[in-house]
Amino acid sequence: MYTPPFSPPNTSSPRIPMLDVARFYGIVLVYYGHVVERMMYLGAPGAALQYKFIYSFHMPLFFVLSGFIAAEGWRALGPGAFAKSRLASRVLPYLVFNLLLILISLVHRPDFPPFPLDSLKAYEIAGISTLIDLPFFNVPTWFLMCLISVEVAHYLLFRFLYRSDLAILAAAVGLIAFGSWLNGAHDFFTPTRFAKWNWWFLNLVPTGYGFYLLGVLGRRRGFLMGRVAPSTLLQGALVAILFVALTFNLNMGPFKLKIPAVVFVAGGFGHWFWFPATAIVGSAGLLLMARLSPPWGWMTFMGRNALILFCLNGVVYHHVNGPVAAWTVATFGPGTPGVTAVAALTTAASLALAVPVVRALNRWVPQLVGRPREKGPLLPNLL
Repeated sequence: MYTPPFSPPNTSSPRIPMLDVARFYGIVLVYYGHVVERMMYLGAPGAALQYKFIYSFHMPLFFVLSGFIAAEGWRALGPGAFAKSRLASRVLPYLVFNLLLILISLVHRPDFPPFPLDSLKAYEIAGISTLIDLPFFNVPTWFLMCLISVEVAHYLLFRFLYRSDLAILAAAVGLIAFGSWLNGAHDFFTPTRFAKWNWWFLNLVPTGYGFYLLGVLGRRRGFLMGRVAPSTLLQGALVAILFVALTFNLNMGPFKLKIPAVVFVAGGFGHWFWFPATAIVGSAGLLLMARLSPPWGWMTFMGRNALILFCLNGVVYHHVNGPVAAWTVATFGPGTPGVTAVAALTTAASLALAVPVVRALNRWVPQLVGRPREKGPLLPNLL
């Protein structure tokens, strides 16, 4: 039986604070990035630059983190047990949070993306898309949909890789390269054209699984899990951030959706070298920052609930960010100081307002929001 050089904690072990803090930093980037995205569409150049910087690495980071916590024992599960675990912990939250946004859309029509929800037929098309293609009602949950496909790939393929860390590294590099070529050569992002081969973001699986495997490898090799001097962590984080800051704008495409930046969901990765370089170094920099940061309770709380916060971002993404962006540009103009200040305040307010919702969901229906093994006052545990 293969034993990795650094034995990762099993599923019953305490959580790793570094990973929860890293998730918190990632969630902040998601919320902030979606605010500046709307300002970018209104012609704010500073917002466009910040958007390109964030999007150069923040989604690969989440795949890396997901791989970091992947259970080594998955390959021993039977197909039925694995399917049940993914249905309960991934598919169910995906459906619940999209249903929530459907209900909200009946009261307040979303202003983004530009898909008209003005008829029963429109809801039918958006509903079909949400089940197989792109979650129109709650676009940020695309990551959860893609992660499910990546985890299925991991279940099927990792049994052929787990004996050799070198094989894992080679597979990660090869998959990222292949995924970049595949999505650069073909346009799979065609929402509502359901005949395309992009159901459940299968076209993104090679790239996403490549980063996922880097997370698996990082855990097996004990990356940042031992004793590291704070000065070393600080220097490493600064070097990584400086590298991304100096190179993210060297990625000049080709991109997708007429957005001159990496858009992971659309398969728009850009340059074959600069995309993986900024994605990997940026992810490592965030992990270094997380390892350096004190594991304050409020930060680890937010990180522990990253799945819920990710899905709740759909509320502000579809209903709040657009009006805030329009007011900001109209009031302060497209200059960088104004858009940065408002985007930061909007991010902080959105996350703060989400906290009581997170607490309520965990208190009353944890089984529906990613914790199927927990019992709640309304429902029994699902696993």
